[in-house]
Amino acid sequence: MASAAKKKTPYEGPECPHCRALLGDDLRQTGRVTCPRCRTTFEATAFNPPQRRMKIVEVAQSGPEGANACANHERNTAVTSCQRCGLYICSLCDMNVGSGSYCPSCFDRVRTEGTLGAATTRFRDYGSMARVSAVAGFLFMFMFLGLPFGALTIYYANKGIKQAKADGRPTVGVRVAMGFGIFEAIAGSAAIAFVILGVMGKFK
Repeated sequence: MASAAKKKTPYEGPECPHCRALLGDDLRQTGRVTCPRCRTTFEATAFNPPQRRMKIVEVAQSGPEGANACANHERNTAVTSCQRCGLYICSLCDMNVGSGSYCPSCFDRVRTEGTLGAATTRFRDYGSMARVSAVAGFLFMFMFLGLPFGALTIYYANKGIKQAKADGRPTVGVRVAMGFGIFEAIAGSAAIAFVILGVMGKFK
């Protein structure tokens, strides 16, 4: 395992999922992050290892023989092995989010591939959600559902416009969807009002 570890490229830190550029310390945070190289914006989650796992035992302290050294830190004793590549890793390198232990390199790979559920990047395209909601509201308007679908479209479109501006994308399509949402909300409110007035008129 030790010889295989030396052939591996040492982990240098989180990378952009699009261009693989290393992210600086100021970009290692939870939330929307813009890559300084390719200018792509993506959702990032900062991983903070549990403090109780931060007790590092050096190889010299763990016994003269048979102590497994960490693949990335030769002076640290390995506490587990990566379930993907099998390398021995210390508690500093143990990237465990509840689905097993991974070394930092494998953790980045499985997170980017989307095979690690607990660390999968979550992204909502509010512009597309607004357009779908606008179409649904138009189709179901005759069932007096224009008001709820219209309100939902306005909500999604408002977030979609902010999202598109942050990503540097055009907002025309999202603004059109918002226009439909406003129309559906007004039409739905008017239809409900007419029904209520009609019912009240029958009881007079």
